[in-house]
Amino acid sequence: MIRAGAAAGVLTPGGVGAVAVVWVWGLEAVAVADAAFRPVSGRGLAVSDVGRLRVGRIGAGLGDEVVAVVVRGGWAVEVHCHGGPAAVALVLEALRAAGAEILPAGVGLRECEGSYIRAEAFEDLARAPTVRVAEILLDQADYALGDELDRIEKPDPPEALEAIDRLLARAKLGLRMLEGWRVALAGRPNVGKSSLLNALAGFERAIVAESPGTTRDVVTARTALGGWPVVLADTAGLREAIDPVEAAGVSRAEDEHAAADLVVLVLDRSEPLTGADRRLLAGFPDALVVANKCDLPAAWDAGDWPSVSAGRGDGLDALAVAIVARLVPDPPPPGAAVPFRARHVEVLSQHRARRID
Repeated sequence: MIRAGAAAGVLTPGGVGAVAVVWVWGLEAVAVADAAFRPVSGRGLAVSDVGRLRVGRIGAGLGDEVVAVVVRGGWAVEVHCHGGPAAVALVLEALRAAGAEILPAGVGLRECEGSYIRAEAFEDLARAPTVRVAEILLDQADYALGDELDRIEKPDPPEALEAIDRLLARAKLGLRMLEGWRVALAGRPNVGKSSLLNALAGFERAIVAESPGTTRDVVTARTALGGWPVVLADTAGLREAIDPVEAAGVSRAEDEHAAADLVVLVLDRSEPLTGADRRLLAGFPDALVVANKCDLPAAWDAGDWPSVSAGRGDGLDALAVAIVARLVPDPPPPGAAVPFRARHVEVLSQHRARRID
């Protein structure tokens, strides 16, 4: 239901930021925004095409320079102004004087179709760790998820259930986009785990030494693989440790492996496989196995396992592709609806339960 009259609210989080987004919606939204908007050139918003960006000013005196655009079939206007509290207050006061009801931050946005999801998307957008994540959140801010939720209410139950299940499957990705996926590097000592972490991260985060057992604690590095945020974790080499400090490191490594989204098991291709290697292969049946030190003469055939040289950089791109394929096997297409908050999953689960009943 489109609101009668016009209401205005701030979609972006509070505080000082580069840009704030003020949302005006309702049957009179365009007329109210047009009354407050002073275009730099051309006619006002009332005769502006939907989706066309317009530059102008809003507010008393010189006002604030803004970009305004009519959206959603002509019943809503987006105003992008400077992000400081004074600039936002100036714009809101001008809209109030033109006839809009000004709603407190976070209040009333839910009554506008998709606007609550839109507000959440804008809030998370400020923390997007990669461009790819930002693109998905921008799609949700552009009603991808809100429109899909509306469509779920209309089709027959079988079609609706299929759509809900598809969204719930995508939520596994959406809920991880900001924090990223955790990838733990495992293997016996001195197979090159620290060197591989540094090579994938693009900088020296972990200490590399020839002496086995150098890594005693979990060392992490944030990076992006295939556009997705990933936390790489270098862990202590797995072996029977006599030294109490090394034993503690092995224990922490095992905890890290259990919590990781993916374990990358690193083997040294330049040495014959050891009994410890074979035990690790049996202990991590779901791991992505990597044959390291491919720049040296091979002691065994890696087969279909990715071969890399952490020291020289060989095979790193292919390894990154393999890691991403395990973490995000079915990435959403551009413009797809992606639930990205636990609240969205709860709403979808409630929809599903009603359909089944």
